Amino acid sequence: MTPEEELEPALAKLRSENDMLPFLEELIPAETAVFCRMPFEMADILASSPDFRPPASGSPPLWWQLEGEHGGQATIIVARPSSDGELWMLAPKRQG
Repeated sequence: MTPEEELEPALAKLRSENDMLPFLEELIPAETAVFCRMPFEMADILASSPDFRPPASGSPPLWWQLEGEHGGQATIIVARPSSDGELWMLAPKRQG
């Protein structure tokens, strides 16, 4: 099973329960949200935070709040599929 296939039920649940979902300091339409592998640089930043506890492999996604770029709150939804053990995040679907 691929990570995308493993995360599909969690994505379907998030979409069914929410019209809008957080992505950093924005809200995005739930139907445009997808899970993508978190960039290594971002994962390193999160790992350096003393408060960050990565989700257990295969567990449901976690909503994580952190300080935003302009001092506001930023939220990301983080998952860790057991099929690859990497951190994935909910983000807007790329166009094209």
